[in-house]
Amino acid sequence: MHLERQETHILQNRGFTVENAGHLKNNTERIMKRRIVKVIVMAIMCVAVRQVLAQGDAGQAGAFLNYGVGGRAMGMGRAFVAVSDDASGSYWNPAGLVGARRMELSTTYTNLYYDTQFAHLGLVIPRPGRTLKDKVARFLVGPSTAVGFGWVGLSMTGFEQRSSTREYLGDFGLSENAFISSWAREEVGSWGIFRYGINLKFVHQDFSGLQNSGSMDMAGSSTDWSGGIDVGMIFQPIHAPVFRIFSLRYLLPLKIGFSVQNLVQPSWKRLGMEKDPFPTIIRWGLSYRWVIKDWVPDNWKGLRSLFGNTQILLAFDREYLDGRQTGTYFGAEGQFIFSESGFALFPRVGINNRTEGTALGIGFCMPFTSNALIRIDYAYGFHPFLDGDNRFFMTLQMGPGLGPSFFRQMSEKTDLPNKEIRQYLLRVIADYPNEYVIGAVNKITQISDSAYARRYFDLTGGLGLANSLFHESWELMKEGRISRAQKKAEDASNEYAIVFTQPEHAMTDSELLNYGEALIIAQRMGPAISVLTEVEQNSLRRSYLMGLCYKALGEWSKAINSFSEAVRLVDTEMDLANMAGLSFLGLGQALVRMEQYETARVALEKLIDKYAQSLDENYPRYPAFRDGYIVDDAQYLLGLTYLLEKQYEEGVASLLRTALFYPNMQYGQLAESNTGNFIQLMQAASWDLMDNLVDRLLNNYFDEHGWPPTQ
Repeated sequence: MHLERQETHILQNRGFTVENAGHLKNNTERIMKRRIVKVIVMAIMCVAVRQVLAQGDAGQAGAFLNYGVGGRAMGMGRAFVAVSDDASGSYWNPAGLVGARRMELSTTYTNLYYDTQFAHLGLVIPRPGRTLKDKVARFLVGPSTAVGFGWVGLSMTGFEQRSSTREYLGDFGLSENAFISSWAREEVGSWGIFRYGINLKFVHQDFSGLQNSGSMDMAGSSTDWSGGIDVGMIFQPIHAPVFRIFSLRYLLPLKIGFSVQNLVQPSWKRLGMEKDPFPTIIRWGLSYRWVIKDWVPDNWKGLRSLFGNTQILLAFDREYLDGRQTGTYFGAEGQFIFSESGFALFPRVGINNRTEGTALGIGFCMPFTSNALIRIDYAYGFHPFLDGDNRFFMTLQMGPGLGPSFFRQMSEKTDLPNKEIRQYLLRVIADYPNEYVIGAVNKITQISDSAYARRYFDLTGGLGLANSLFHESWELMKEGRISRAQKKAEDASNEYAIVFTQPEHAMTDSELLNYGEALIIAQRMGPAISVLTEVEQNSLRRSYLMGLCYKALGEWSKAINSFSEAVRLVDTEMDLANMAGLSFLGLGQALVRMEQYETARVALEKLIDKYAQSLDENYPRYPAFRDGYIVDDAQYLLGLTYLLEKQYEEGVASLLRTALFYPNMQYGQLAESNTGNFIQLMQAASWDLMDNLVDRLLNNYFDEHGWPPTQ
């Protein structure tokens, strides 16, 4: 059945009719006649079945190019247009060739049907001119390009040629060949990595041994040459606008592929010089490297460790032939690496709506030198009407690896501009996960791409992500979005904790201070104290943050000591972000709480004299001051302090100054609303009522700042 179907297909492509030629393997005339009748019937049946199942591509010129090549692609059910990163890339999508990790030579040989041989030879040379300096040469064959070559051949032999009168003319055979030369290049930018490629394709068809007869003139029809062009592209998004809503951890494994085969159409010549063009085939598809551990919750450490870097490559293709949707393909390839030397196992499965149905495959990769590996692939295709299709493939990979380690080394060259270094770093990051990603992220955020720092750090986690989350919590506090700020600070604290709990963490004092402040914003004061005590060098910031923690915990003596240490350091450190004024305010608040009113007045008056300006926009955001000033807080608290000491005139005068000098600030307005009550009580000498009002206002002040009661 296989042979008869294929023979009919071939003769129809060449313009023959069944009456002009018979196919016979036995030597008797009677068997030949029976087979002629059988060929006619089976040809009609096969063409009909193919038309229904394959939606019309049977009998098309160039059908031999639809059999498929490559062990990976065939094992994945032909879903490969967004992968295409091996020596079969010239066949599926030339753009993928530049993603190959090594120079690769791949071979395929199989018997499709009786006396029908199909073979493929593919070669890819990625990034050949890595040391070229000339701009034109670097563009054509430099470190961002790849070249490839491919040959696809179909041959059949042993057919008998007879005339319409059954005269034996001799044996003939058919061979169809495609010679493909490919070029691919990638462009790297902040939006992503864009790869594009082109095939120059030359096809050849030859009928050997055809003879002329009285009823048939074969002159000029035995061989034919033609040419065509294929194009393709693959895009891997990184910061493309539509994709920025996704974390890089889950976005980088995605690729989008597109190819057009026979954009410039080759064609066969039929009898009478009529041309039969190859159909234009359009494919688009997606591929996704599913890094399993990234989808397992962080607290399931045992399961995450079990999966390691195990990945599953998922692929989906849609195919259109001459504008009609003709194929839907799904495929998957597992990746299980057993050693650093390269020994690996690749199980595969695929399914599509074409005649080959389900596909299964497996591959073994085995190193035999430090710079060479061999991969043996097997693919089996189930067929609903024909026998199963067994194919074996052998691939040889040679030369040094061109993966993340290569790009990291290229980025470390000292004579490169930052733009080119950034491109190499982006290639390292795009190949996530690998051991060089963290270093690449740290470097790229230093030299450029600061706008995307959070996205990069979200990919790697650790201190980079923790610092980014911490600064986001600052911004949210600045905007008054307290609950969200606390959630971000909690996330930052969790990232810091991963590093902090390691036996020998490498956190600097600055990172420890960030960690402590994140815990403060998240209102986890006890853990914050534990972190801040790890800071080796005492500083204004450390003492101020420690004072905040002790104040929030109601440990007023310790708060006074910490704030006192902070104000002592004011004269020895540059006052950044107004921590000096905040430390004086914190000291005054703690002293008032401990009823040390005279000392509290000294601290508050010094704040009023020296720190009347608004807070810097980057002042420590806990607590958050509504109007950006602390001088009205100090003047208001100073007035309450006088009143607590029974110095009613000085106290009321201080509150009046608060209302007079700071009418648009929070406590200026609060003092203004209570001025009448104070004056009335003073005139009536109602000191008990005055004390009750002071106690109520002081408690309101404590509540406003979230203070706990005294211990």
